[in-house]
Amino acid sequence: MKNNKLIILLVAIALVGAGAVYVFSNMGEDNQQAQQPGEQGFEAGSQTGEPTGVPEPGDSPAATEGGHDGYLDHEHADIVMGEKAPDFTLLDMEGNQVKLSDFEGRMVFLNFWATWCTYCDIEMPDLQKVNDEHEDLVVLAVNVREDKDLVQEYLDEGGYDFPVVLDEDGHMAQIYLVSGMPTTYFISDDGKLLGYQPGMLTLEQMEDIIVQMRDLQDQL
Repeated sequence: MKNNKLIILLVAIALVGAGAVYVFSNMGEDNQQAQQPGEQGFEAGSQTGEPTGVPEPGDSPAATEGGHDGYLDHEHADIVMGEKAPDFTLLDMEGNQVKLSDFEGRMVFLNFWATWCTYCDIEMPDLQKVNDEHEDLVVLAVNVREDKDLVQEYLDEGGYDFPVVLDEDGHMAQIYLVSGMPTTYFISDDGKLLGYQPGMLTLEQMEDIIVQMRDLQDQL
């Protein structure tokens, strides 16, 4: 990665005009926390939430290949800012199939998380708050490699009712280049990748990002 200080991957300049280099401002060092899943098999990243091997704006890293029939809706998925987010089908907590594309028409915070992740736990109430207060936004939380009963217990205790799906083998986290959690992708109401944040977000940062997402998607 050419600039390892970049903590949010953003749409290329050509998509938004010469005056807008990045979609969102870099967050402060004290808000970049992301926990590594240790033995769970992810690529090692920094403890400050900078994923290993994330692309520069406009790059197209090849997705992890593997036989996951019905799991991905692409034979080869790419993460390209300004392009469609890789669609997928995962099971929710009721066992229903949920596709990312089901939420087109609203902006999406695509949040990868786990119950053991301290920083995930800290930001969960704020994710619930923005999900409740913004009709044009939905939080889609992807739990990575945990037992359904454990996840359900955590959600019940916290009173969280935004959509949650289960990435049971971690394959979707690999597709989305997740090396630490939480990691959140920001997706426009027509399904395009606008940017992402590896590490915890505060409520203030979430609100600022939502404003910028609304402004940006009008320009795409």
